Amino acid sequence: MTRILYILTMALALSVTAASAKSVKTDVYNNLSTQFRGFAMLLDVFNGGDKNNMTRLEPVQNVSGQFWRFTPIGNGYYKLSTMFRGPEKCLDVYNGGPKNNQVHLTDCANYSGQNWKIHPYGQWYKLTTQFRGVGMCLDVFNGGPNNNMPELRPCGNFSGQSWGINATQSKF
Repeated sequence: MTRILYILTMALALSVTAASAKSVKTDVYNNLSTQFRGFAMLLDVFNGGDKNNMTRLEPVQNVSGQFWRFTPIGNGYYKLSTMFRGPEKCLDVYNGGPKNNQVHLTDCANYSGQNWKIHPYGQWYKLTTQFRGVGMCLDVFNGGPNNNMPELRPCGNFSGQSWGINATQSKF
């Protein structure tokens, strides 16, 4: 019953945030969801295995990998980190190889793939990196071995590229 109540509360909070498209809160952790998978699926982090520190959409679980910190770094860019891995691990983009354009947490540094820009998109947001530019948006695999895992793809009118960003009550 508690899990169902939490999911319903999160869905309501996310729908209010998505409808108003407010600016991102930087003094609390945020949850991220997509229009494609809905409010009950949040961006989370793999813990261990061959996908360690990569990300995926998972059902709402109230776990620390689903709490994202947006740290402003200037010029409208943010570093993204999780409560789970801490502020020393930032969301970054693979450059080349079999995981090209997929995202993962790695040591924070002065890399343009860790510099994220949030663009209002109707009731949602598009997320891009300084590295790949405004033509490549964070999207979600639909099916296959990477199902529900995000990657950068050419921007378009796709529900997997429409992100909800919901402030939580959790401060750092």
